[in-house]
Amino acid sequence: MNEIKNIVEKDTFAKMIGVKMLSIGEGTASAEMTITKDHLNGAGTAHGGAIFSLGDTVFGAASNSREGLALAINVSISFFKTITEGKITGIAEEINLHKKLATYVVRIYDDTSKIIALFQGTVYRKEKVEHLNA
Repeated sequence: MNEIKNIVEKDTFAKMIGVKMLSIGEGTASAEMTITKDHLNGAGTAHGGAIFSLGDTVFGAASNSREGLALAINVSISFFKTITEGKITGIAEEINLHKKLATYVVRIYDDTSKIIALFQGTVYRKEKVEHLNA
């Protein structure tokens, strides 16, 4: 578990956009991000890429919470509600785990606990961790 915490702490992009990890457990993770004017698109709503990035960060933490290295091979997101400000929270859940593949769902909520997006991802699980940018 310390390995994934070290990887998450080195995620400079997540830090830059304001993602704060809340928890990491076996096959689970959660994080939050406060939507600011810097996260808004031209229409004045939270940019889909910002919401996606929160989902991707939580997905990465949950999928790498077990031994080995998990690399995304497929991801998608569905948006349900627009927001313009406030805190959003992503909660990842492991749906299916096999030796080589695992699937996760990340539910993203606004600060009133309404779901605003659903992120789904599948990873390829490598047995050995290859330290990237060690």
